[in-house]
Amino acid sequence: MALNTKEVIELTRGRLNPSRMFLDKWQMYLALTHDAIQGLRIPYTLLMNQCTATRLEGQSAWYIKPVDTWGGHQIARCEQSGEHSWTLLHQTGRTLYYRRTQALLDHLHMLYHPLTTIVQQAAPIVTWQGRPFDIRVLCQRQSDAWLIAGTLARVAQTDSIVSNIGTGRGEVHETREILREIYPKTVKRRRVQNKLNQVSLKICHVLDTYASFDEVGIDYGLGAEGQLWLFEVNTNDRLGGPSHQLFAQLPDKTVYEQIEARAAESRRQWLSTLLSDLFFT
Repeated sequence: MALNTKEVIELTRGRLNPSRMFLDKWQMYLALTHDAIQGLRIPYTLLMNQCTATRLEGQSAWYIKPVDTWGGHQIARCEQSGEHSWTLLHQTGRTLYYRRTQALLDHLHMLYHPLTTIVQQAAPIVTWQGRPFDIRVLCQRQSDAWLIAGTLARVAQTDSIVSNIGTGRGEVHETREILREIYPKTVKRRRVQNKLNQVSLKICHVLDTYASFDEVGIDYGLGAEGQLWLFEVNTNDRLGGPSHQLFAQLPDKTVYEQIEARAAESRRQWLSTLLSDLFFT
């Protein structure tokens, strides 16, 4: 008996990529929408092969993301410019125009693999001085407990569609600097910062049910009233982990040094456990 789409999703939810041992963007979406986290908003997301012209027209803008890339690479944004017409903006700066929604969808299927690409709602977020940005929260595991290792803001150029430092040609700012300007009222600013910390730790605990990660980097967009919109979650895997070097770009290097020290201790403990298992069991 053939399974329907919902049954297939439930069976595959939380499946780790076998070569990298991580949750790709689609699996991460399934995991975090299955375990609802209070205070977190997750943009509506589809696998490209689930996307129809009618579904595309249900939102005014979407992001196109391969499920296994990082650093903002190969991401595009499509925006509805008329009743059925669209504009497709590539991170490279290239812009394409389509008179029909189906023409856009057909071209996307040529550019991306429909089974390994997500189509994600563009969240209603604010900019900083007209520039896109996100807030990165880095969590690290210490003594089998999660802690907030540091936060920062990644600010891109005005013409960028992503806030990644490399592809967005941007720079790092202190989180409090960005929050102070966006939310002038101290009470709201503190509420947003507390929510960033609380929600991030909840995400880590959800991920604990799928794998034992040591680091989690979480990227958020912010709404005008302080809503947290989830952009992406990065974990350590066989190819690496969330960037520490971003924190080295902050004026105060203390947070970066603490992050590096925890990571070094985690590696030392891992090696000690490995050697113990090899020679004493």
